[in-house]
Amino acid sequence: MKKLGLYIHIPFCSSKCLYCDFPTLPYQEKRFDEYFCHLFKEIELFSENLDGYEIDTIYLGGGTPNYVPSKKIVELDGLLRSKFNISPVIEYTIEGNPEFINPEKYLTYLSCGINRISLGVQTFKDRLLKSIGRTHSGREAYQKILLLQDLGFSNISLDFIMGLPNQKLDDVIFDMELIDKLNIQHISYYDLIIEENTRFHYEYKKGNLNIPSESENREIYHKVITKLKESGFFQYEISNFSKIGFKSKHNLKYWKNKEYLAFGLGAAGYFKGVRYNNTDNYKDYIKILDENRLPIKNIEKLNELDKIFEKIIMNMRLVSGVSTKELLEEFGYDIYKKNGNLIKDYEKRGFLKINADSIAFTEKGFNISNKFFTDLLI
Repeated sequence: MKKLGLYIHIPFCSSKCLYCDFPTLPYQEKRFDEYFCHLFKEIELFSENLDGYEIDTIYLGGGTPNYVPSKKIVELDGLLRSKFNISPVIEYTIEGNPEFINPEKYLTYLSCGINRISLGVQTFKDRLLKSIGRTHSGREAYQKILLLQDLGFSNISLDFIMGLPNQKLDDVIFDMELIDKLNIQHISYYDLIIEENTRFHYEYKKGNLNIPSESENREIYHKVITKLKESGFFQYEISNFSKIGFKSKHNLKYWKNKEYLAFGLGAAGYFKGVRYNNTDNYKDYIKILDENRLPIKNIEKLNELDKIFEKIIMNMRLVSGVSTKELLEEFGYDIYKKNGNLIKDYEKRGFLKINADSIAFTEKGFNISNKFFTDLLI
């Protein structure tokens, strides 16, 4: 039976973080009922024949899904179980922020079968949290993680950001020391990206953001890798680290070009060789569904060359790299035929490691990955 992931976008937030460009609805509690009514309608309208498919990952992302009333998550879970063939062995994740964690809500999640928590911590340093628009403290985040463990969650992932304004190496080491004290299974450590249409982009253009230099950020990145390894985590993707047996199965679908459906405002999916995304305009989302149509804005049917290039790019985000054997078997594509000299050059300079049937970036190589993909011939 084919495996399939589900991504559900829940866009509500209590406020807008200064770096965020995701399709979110801050300060919009009055729209909870309207949005979920239309989200449920979108799922109901989906009529693709899924015989032979089994849902083995569900990811409730946002936004801040744990901000909404838990009864909405219960209703959503019931609809998903009535609509899809859900595997009895499933990774079922909900994102959230520390300030909205309470025992009643999270026990409800457990009763729905949610077994993985992804928590947006970003940093434990209060001065940095305040500077990026977060509304929790480092102490609150730490205590809420302990509460989740007491409630019975044994698969907890924490999100952190490096390259924050005024962030120093010592700040990151402080975060690493607290992570080491917590029995956490997964860490995502992302680079801050200054996205357009964010408050940070506005401040950056005015010269008001004191962000670490590229060399400082590389030093931080390599320190993160070292410290997390000492704490029992292994790196399996550019920004992701896990204890043994706790890789994110859902996110691996993205990096391995596996199929997943997506529902909700601005959600993006990949199914039967087609990439698609919903409109991220809220009024349009509601209007289109009121017309009994799916709110899909863009559809891209990938050709063979697109699929090859995507596989290489996404697979090489992983420490294990891209399988040259799979490229040959799936597409008849020999990566060495057009790129033999390029690959040898990058290997000689310490950017690539070549195994029996795979090509992967070294720790040093991840720093120049975009240049490699630009040079690559398909």
